[in-house]
Amino acid sequence: MPIVVMKGQVAQKKKIYEYIYKLSKELGINRMHKKVLIVKFVTSCDDQAEGSCWGDTTEGYAEILIARNSCDEKMSHESMMKTLAHEMVHAKQYFRKELCGYSMSWKGKKPRNYKYENAPWEKEAFAKEEELWKKCW
Repeated sequence: MPIVVMKGQVAQKKKIYEYIYKLSKELGINRMHKKVLIVKFVTSCDDQAEGSCWGDTTEGYAEILIARNSCDEKMSHESMMKTLAHEMVHAKQYFRKELCGYSMSWKGKKPRNYKYENAPWEKEAFAKEEELWKKCW
């Protein structure tokens, strides 16, 4: 499993570590021992997002931010865990070099001006988040 660093305040940290392990296994990144996954629970993310993920394919890390508040409302623990599943899909994309953050290239192809909901990396994350959450939480 990637090296996991968890930061910020959140309930059930031990259970979340176990959840990340199960998500890693489901996403096929559980044997990537040299990768680093940083998960930060923050008060809020930019643009009122529920979470975000950024990765560096060269350095071999991904950083996930999970908001405790979105749109000025407290996020439920369940919503945070679903968001974590979504962002873990993005971490997998960075670790497997499917998504390159600096150029926003997808599977080696040059980026297009995708709308958020039409970006192929978002389509994959939205398609998998619910199933991953149900199976792993």
